[in-house]
Amino acid sequence: MEEPKVELDDLEVNQERLKQNTNQLKNLRVYGSLNAGMIAGILGMDGWIGMGIYVVVFLIVSACLAIKMNFRVKEYFKSSYDAYYSGIGTDLLLFLMIWVIFHNIVNIL
Repeated sequence: MEEPKVELDDLEVNQERLKQNTNQLKNLRVYGSLNAGMIAGILGMDGWIGMGIYVVVFLIVSACLAIKMNFRVKEYFKSSYDAYYSGIGTDLLLFLMIWVIFHNIVNIL
């Protein structure tokens, strides 16, 4: 006899684990934004090249996250949108702030 297949949507979600995963993702994105801002600021990147640093770091963080989860995002988060794109606005603002601060400290002062 074959066992019935269970869909992921039918599984019970452990809210504590979901919250822990979300917090870990948030921390990972914040550290990525901080590092991208420091890199762009220290290297003296200006304009779109500096924004390109943020995009590259964001894509690297998302790719590493997907690889770590074996591309089974729905097992760890409610949706793939939450895993890949959540917090992009606040992280971008943090990146811009750190970029400007480090650019001014290293290249202007």
